[in-house]
Amino acid sequence: MQEIDPGLVVLDELGGGSRYEVFRAWDRELFCQVAVKVVRPGRVQDERAIAGFEREIAIGRRLQHPNVVRLLRWHVGTRPYVVLGLVEAGSLAGHLQDVGPVSVPEACLLGVRMAAALHYLHANDVLHLDVKPANVTIGDPPVLLDLGLARTAAGGQKLRAAIGTQQYMPPEQCAPGTVSAASDIFALGATIYEGVSGERPFPEGDDGSEDAKARYPQLDLDPVPLGDVAHVPAQLEEIVMRCLERDPARRPRNAVQVAVALERILESMKLDELLAWPRGTPVTPSAGHRAR
Repeated sequence: MQEIDPGLVVLDELGGGSRYEVFRAWDRELFCQVAVKVVRPGRVQDERAIAGFEREIAIGRRLQHPNVVRLLRWHVGTRPYVVLGLVEAGSLAGHLQDVGPVSVPEACLLGVRMAAALHYLHANDVLHLDVKPANVTIGDPPVLLDLGLARTAAGGQKLRAAIGTQQYMPPEQCAPGTVSAASDIFALGATIYEGVSGERPFPEGDDGSEDAKARYPQLDLDPVPLGDVAHVPAQLEEIVMRCLERDPARRPRNAVQVAVALERILESMKLDELLAWPRGTPVTPSAGHRAR
C-alpha cells in the first residue's frame, strides 16, 4: 500500500480537484481511519496552491462544530497534507445522482443543520464560499465539507476574482465583488432547492464565454420558482427563494433566520421526532440579552 509518509497509509482514493487529492487512510499516530487532503505533486511549488493550503489550516485549526468537517492535524513539507475526520456518509450530490431528490422533511432538517454550521462559521468571521450538494453529507450528523475556499472576513471581503462553484455562487461572488455571510446563505438556498427538487435554480452557464452574464446566468436571471419544479409547502418555497435574492440585502439576515423558518415547517408538519430542537426552546437570545 502507498504511504504518504510514515504516519499515513493510503487505503483508497476519495476524490480531489486540480490542486489536491483526497484519500481514505490509516493514521498510525491517531490509530484510526481518516481522510487526508494532499497537495498534488505538480502543485507543491505553486504559490497559490500552498497559500490556499495554509489558509485552510489557519481557519480549520480553530473550528470545532458537529456539522463542520474536523481538521485533526497537518504537515507542511515536501508533500503537504491535512488530516481530516473521516465522514462515512455520502454527499447530497451523490444521493441526487443515485437516488433522486430528498423529501421535504429531510431537506428542512438538513437545511437546519447546515444553517447551524454557517451560523457558527459566520460567528467566527469565516465565510465558506463553496456550499453545494457535493460538500454536504446526509448522514447523522450531516457535515459541511471542504474549507478550501473559505476566507476569514469580519463583515465582508472584496474579491479580486470570481471563486467558487458556478451553479451555486451568488451574483457578488461571480465577479470581483464583496462577499459576506449573505453569500453563503444564497448558496445554502441553491443547495436546498436542488436537494428537494433535483433541479438547479438557474440554467447552466457557458464556461467558455467572455460575457459574464452568459457564464453566470444568476447575474441577470431570476431563479425559477421552487414551486414550479417541486411540490413543496409554500413556506419552504418562500424561505428558499428569499435566500436566492439577487440583492444580498433582501436575503435572510443570517443563517439562524433560515434555520428557524425551516424548523417551523417541520413543526407545522407535526414531525416532532425530526425537530432540531424541542418545541418552545428559546434558541435565540431574548431582546435584552447580550452575549459575553
